[in-house]
Formats: sequence, C-alpha cells, structure tokens
Amino acid sequence: MQTRETTTYTSGHDSLNTSITKVWEHKNLIWVFAKRDLKVKYAQTYLGFSWSVFKPLLGLSIYVFFGYLLKWSTGHIPYAVYVLTGLVGWNLFSYIISNGVSAVHESTDIIKKIYFPKSILPFSKTVVGLFEAIISLVLLIPLLIYYEIGISWKIIFLPLVLIFNITCGLAAAFIISSISIAKRDFLQVLPYLISMAIWLTPVFLSASIFPEEFQFIFDYNPIANVIDLWRWVIFDGIEFKFIWMVNFLLSIVMLFFGFYLYSFRENKFADSI
Repeated sequence: MQTRETTTYTSGHDSLNTSITKVWEHKNLIWVFAKRDLKVKYAQTYLGFSWSVFKPLLGLSIYVFFGYLLKWSTGHIPYAVYVLTGLVGWNLFSYIISNGVSAVHESTDIIKKIYFPKSILPFSKTVVGLFEAIISLVLLIPLLIYYEIGISWKIIFLPLVLIFNITCGLAAAFIISSISIAKRDFLQVLPYLISMAIWLTPVFLSASIFPEEFQFIFDYNPIANVIDLWRWVIFDGIEFKFIWMVNFLLSIVMLFFGFYLYSFRENKFADSI
C-alpha cells in the first residue's frame, strides 16, 4: 500500500531552517523567474541583450570623462580600468537592492495566485544581476590588453569576492523589503539613497582624495570593501586589509538576519500588496 506525502502550508511563521529548506525545494523557480526577467527586460527593444554591453560602456564613458576633467588620481591603475572594476561590483550591488526590493510588488499577480517562498524573488534578481556583471568583466579584458596590465594570481579568489558582493546586496534587499512592504514611503527614497551611497564607495574616485579623518568611512563600509577587493584580486600592488574579512563575516550574519526577517513576514505579503 502506497502512502502519499502531504505538504501543509499554514499562516504561521517558519523557522530559519524551514525557510531555507523551502527555498531549496523551489530552487528551480529562481531560474524560471530569472529567465522571465531577462526576456521582459529587453523586450520590444532594437538592441535586445546588447544593452547589457552598452549600459556599462555608457556609464564608463561618463565617469571617465569627468574623471579626466577633474584630474582624479587612481594610483598605478589607469583611470578607465579603475572605474570599470568599480562599476562591476557597484552595479551588481545596486541591481540586487533596487530590483530585489521591488520584486514583490512586480509579482503581485503571481503571489496572489500560487504559493512559493517569496524569498525566491530576490534570488532570481541576483541571477540577472550576476549575468550583467559577467558581461562587464568581459568588457574589462580589452582594456587590460590595451594598457598592458597582467592579471594577478589572486584572481583565484574571485568567487569569494562575488559571494561577498552578492551577500551585501541580498542582505540589504531582504531587510529593506521587510520594512517597505508595510511602509512604502521607503520605496520612494530608496533610489536617492543608492545614488548618494555611490559617493561613499571608491567606484570612480579614490578614498585618498578625502580628508584623512573621513577615510574610515571607506574602511567600515562593506560595499566599499567589496569594490576594493575586486581590484585586489585583479591587480597587484594593492594591500589586503583585515577589516575586509571582518565585514565579510558581518555581511553573512546580516544576510541570515535579513532572510529570516523577510521569511517571517512573507506570509502577509499577499495581504499587504
């Protein structure tokens, strides 16, 4: 006699372990939603996926123009290379936050019709952001060849830097989503906060141009650490800082906290949107 497994869903709050298990059981949805987002993102455009190439190039050209105009110094790294390596980390971080936070509101119809762990949504946005980050990395190769820059042996640590990068973005996305689902005013100010935060990270400028008493901001800012680490794994001559490891561990703690907070409130998402 065969017995059937029965899965029961309740309005109660899941434990952290149960929430992780549910995401793992529905992991295929991450790829389904990611593919959907990629198709929708470039639908009805003439250039299609080519925009993934042109957008980082456009950002690079703007920052390089003002960088040369203002004569910002970036040490031994050519300015164009410096900016592009910063944009890889920053664009991935900001994409995960901005799209991960809005993912629930964008998927209102699906959330109200079928059950799935809502934390799948920020994870699917991460996959899309990672796709565009890889394209930006590919664009870096011609610049390295042009400036005759060799890649450091430390490139083997690139997966860890990616994990750090994604962890920072997801931790912020989960925490902000948990707050903004009830307080939507935060969604209005979020783009401005992200635009301001770039000035506290060494994306297109070096921390050395700031007064010494303010440079601690770059040391204790996790996403600033991420961008410094991008350059550390690619180039030689950059000193490793212990604070990077500390913030990496703290970002992991914040990711689990944010994920639990998000999972704790996700059963009420359908009523709140």
